Amino acid sequence: MRAALELLDADGVEQFSTRKLAARLGIKSPSLYWHVKGKEELFALVIDHVVGQCALPSRHSGWRQQLDVIGHGLRRAIIEHPATPQLLLGRPMFGPNGLRLADHVIGALREHGFTDKLASYGYIVFLNYVVGFASQETAFGKGTGQAGRLDQVKSFLAALPPEQYPDLTAVTGELLLGQFTHRFALGLDAILDRFERERDKAATVRSP
Repeated sequence: MRAALELLDADGVEQFSTRKLAARLGIKSPSLYWHVKGKEELFALVIDHVVGQCALPSRHSGWRQQLDVIGHGLRRAIIEHPATPQLLLGRPMFGPNGLRLADHVIGALREHGFTDKLASYGYIVFLNYVVGFASQETAFGKGTGQAGRLDQVKSFLAALPPEQYPDLTAVTGELLLGQFTHRFALGLDAILDRFERERDKAATVRSP
């Protein structure tokens, strides 16, 4: 998986081929199909390999702490591999590592007073936020080998006419400062605050 991921990060998903991967591994293309059926299966394995780089915290800690650790860990894993956001488009994280992560997040919520409905909703919202935020970071040039992309974004925003986009051009400097971790934490805290309010509201409704 490491060789496939390195090739995907270097060349992009569109330029990836099993022939190139076989050459990188020093084997003939047909030999790959002893291990995977095709690109889709290989991509699913690569996604799960990336997800596996996110360490899962102890279940004995609080639910917010667990989701915070997982959120930051999964974000880091995604932005370290710029091909991952595109691989995730239309592909669920249903490999062994993805399933363990899903079970852990849902379990953290269920064990701390969330209904099954809220726990399942919470998992989807949480996952979509982390993946979506990390994908946008990659688009803005964050991550390994993405300095050129960041320069492109800077040049594009710097060329925008202030008279047409007065507010956007006014904050361009702030957009490009690169404090993505702080921004991510701000959004994640807001989401977890809402989760907590929904849990407490549901508990009130269930009370006699």
